[in-house]
Amino acid sequence: MIPELMRSYHGVLCRRCNEPIPVSPKVSLQDEFENSKSDAPGGFVARCRVCEHENVYRISALQTFNGNPMKRNPKRRAAGA
Repeated sequence: MIPELMRSYHGVLCRRCNEPIPVSPKVSLQDEFENSKSDAPGGFVARCRVCEHENVYRISALQTFNGNPMKRNPKRRAAGA
């Protein structure tokens, strides 16, 4: 029997609710670039899918999370508009 592969994704923890925020693979690639070039600035903006809070995060804050990223809650966003 072949073991099922665990899915994982790169992300940061929300500063407001502490839930993982998945980031684009481009940001993950930028992290590798940052490691090779130490004088480059490293930051990006991410919006939490749970609390809808947006903040600036350092590339060094990237982590690997197991599982699938959470889906956005469209009802919450429509209610807040």
